[in-house]
Parts: sequence; C-alpha cells; structure tokens
Amino acid sequence: MFAAEDGIGPLASLYDAGDALVAVAKMEEREITILGSGVMVGPGLLLTATHVIEECMAVGAISPVFLTFLPGAARAWLPQEIVASSVVSKFDETRDVISDLSLISCTLNSAAYETSPLMLAPMQIALPLVGQRLWALGFRHQRIEDGTALVSLMVSLGLVTAVFPCGRGERMISPCCEVEMDVLGGMSGGPVLNSDGLLVGIVSSSFDGRPSYITLIWDAFQLNLKGTVPKLARHGKTSLLHARAMGLVKVKGQVSRNPWGDVKFVLSDAELRLLARSTPLSARDRKAWPEENELKAFVGKWGAHMEAIAGESTIAALEKLSSREMRKFLRSTNVPWRCLRGFASFSVLDFGGIQDLEIIRMEHTVDQISIELSYELAGFLWTIRIPQSKYQGSESIGGFVFLEMQDDIVVIEVMQKGYFKARIEFDQTTGQFSNFSILSVALERPRSQRMPSVICQELIAQLRG
Repeated sequence: MFAAEDGIGPLASLYDAGDALVAVAKMEEREITILGSGVMVGPGLLLTATHVIEECMAVGAISPVFLTFLPGAARAWLPQEIVASSVVSKFDETRDVISDLSLISCTLNSAAYETSPLMLAPMQIALPLVGQRLWALGFRHQRIEDGTALVSLMVSLGLVTAVFPCGRGERMISPCCEVEMDVLGGMSGGPVLNSDGLLVGIVSSSFDGRPSYITLIWDAFQLNLKGTVPKLARHGKTSLLHARAMGLVKVKGQVSRNPWGDVKFVLSDAELRLLARSTPLSARDRKAWPEENELKAFVGKWGAHMEAIAGESTIAALEKLSSREMRKFLRSTNVPWRCLRGFASFSVLDFGGIQDLEIIRMEHTVDQISIELSYELAGFLWTIRIPQSKYQGSESIGGFVFLEMQDDIVVIEVMQKGYFKARIEFDQTTGQFSNFSILSVALERPRSQRMPSVICQELIAQLRG
C-alpha cells in the first residue's frame, strides 16, 4: 500500500486497511448508500468530514450509520454526539462557520465480533512538508443492496504542494494542506496517512484534475464530547488527549492541553520554518509574540518578581470577591450551598505558591509591556466564618474540614487548586509591575478523600508560624 508511485487505484482487498477505516452511509428501506469515509481513532471515537455528515442529514436520513468491515462480517455504529470547531463569520456576525473536521462518539449497534479486535488508527499532529508524500484511503460512493456489499476501497497518493496553517478563509477554517492527488466521490472524510502510517488529516475537498485539500487533525484535540465505552462514559465529557491518557488512543509526539482547551504540541525545526513561511502576514503580530531570546532574557531577569506579584495579587483578588462570587468558587469543592448561607466573613491564604508560570503574549508600547500569563496556584485555603445559629451543615458533608468553634462561630477551612490567566503591565523605565487583573479561572475538583482534621490543623499551624 505504501508505494512510491503517485496515483489512485483500488486496494487488493477490502480488509487491507483493517476495520479502522469507516464507511459513512445513509440507511434506506432496502439499501445502504455510502456517501463518505471516516477513520476510527479510539473505541467509539471517529473522525470524518463535516460536509459528509451534512450530506447524510440533508437527504432525509435520521442519522448516518458508520460501517467497518471484517472478513465475513461488519460492525455497525450509530452516532451519539457530533462536534466540530467553529468561528464567527467575518462577513456575517450572526453566522458561524464550521470546520470540515468532525469528531464523533458512537455506539456499537451490531455484534461485537470479539474474536476480531477493534483496529484503531494512530495519529500524529504534524505539518506535512512541501514535497512530502501522503496516502489517502476511502470508499467509492456506492450502495449495499440486500446484504450484498458492492463496495470498493480506494487508495490515492501524491505530493504536498502547499500548506495553510491558518486555513483557507471561510471555505476551510482549519489548518489544511494542498496535495497533488486524485480523490473520488465517497473518499471525503477518509484518513490521510504519512509514510509512517500515522494519521495526519482527513480528505476534505478536491477539484477535477487535482489538487485535493486535506484538513489536518489539529482541531480535533480541542474538542470535548460524551464518550460511549464505559471507561470514558463514567467521566462525562472526554477528549482525545483524555482518551490517550487512559490508553485508548495513540498519538505520536509531545501533545498537551491546558485547562482552557489550548493544545500545545512540538513541531520539528523544518515544520516550524514552513509554519513561519506559510502563515499570512495578516495573521502575525510580531509585537505580541516575543522572540525566544527576548523571552528568556525577560524571564531570567524578572520572572521571580513577576511570580511573586502574581501570587500576592491573586490572593488579594480572591479576598475581594463578593459573597456570590465566593460561593461560585466554592461550588467546585462540593461544599453544599446551604452551609455558606449567612457567613460572617472569609479570608484566603496561599498554601502552595505559584507553579508553571508561562508567558502567553507580550505587547510592547513605548515604555510599557502588557503581559498575558498563565499559572497554577497549587493550593489556596479558604477560611469561612459562620455564626453557629446560621450554620446548616455537618463535619462530614462535602470535601471540607470542620475545624473548631470560636465564640459561637463555626470555622470551615477549604482547600482549592486553580489555574489562572491574567494580565499585568510592566514599566520598562522603572522596572515596576502594575495593573494586575485576572482574565479567567479553571478550578480543579477535589478528590473524594479529604485530609484528616488533625493533620490539616498541624499543617496550618506550621504555615502560620
């Protein structure tokens, strides 16, 4: 299959690509029509082209059905949730433009065929280099009538001729590339592989006489949806990186995701150079993104001071919260709302310090630098004081510790861990930081085990000297 000659043709067998290759079909009374292709990347998790799903829905089908073929059998899957990234149209603020890459969770709707293990496609977030050869797989636009499969599995290969890391306008909003290859009707949504056999994209569109356009899989790692297999379903919403952490999805390379859903991954030097050359000037803001040497010098000189300011300012901002905002924070700790009614006062103490501070963005003016940063506050301790007459709770409720009574005041101490995005100004003339403001917060829910009261009291006593 991984030949060096460019062109298009059928595979020798329907099963050469394994049942990771998905046929996207619409069901009618006596037949199934294959409209496109897809690829299974995790148990009950597949990628395909959004326009294929839209085509299925447009022709009156209740929902698409996904088929994977085994020797002498087939698996059928039904969608549970379909998600795709989107942006607001530049031409019409009331309209969203949807990416052509959809992530779908689906449930098995046929025999499991346990003797045939589910095959999954390993992935790689990559920027294909110009001149690199890619392989596309997919089905012909055909029918399955009375149980007879009139199905052809095609493979096409060709060279990358251009890349578009910022997409191609509103026609293709996701990162994509142009490949000198032919694709046929029905191959849309099918997997596109590199020479290592790793999934890097899906077939999106083609013009008569070439070229074809491939949507890269980058955006899929930002999406959340409900998993269907028990290991994922028990966690509610899941993502590809969450599934990878559980050993259900394979991704090559360093890929991570912060609490706000931003995906960070490592590209090779050649990919980074191509990224820089291929990013339109309109998408770059050189004043907002410091050079690596500039960033290292700034962090080396001012990083510790900025970290201290961020920690002190975050605690000060938390202590200025209104009672309603404070209650919203504490909801993530499972403290019942009724326990916080009628509180007299509260305070916040930095228990773990700032960790993993990262500069996201720097904007320069004549004398000022506006810095956007993210960081983790490893532990901050809320002390809430409630008159005994108004307290409605017990020591065993929720994830907090009931510590003591102080003159008919119930004292509750609650530990939280949070991730923050903030902005701070730096005066280059005076070397002073100012105008600190928190932009967004993500809170980590506590584990079910709670710290014993005696140990907690000892730690707090040590911290307070």
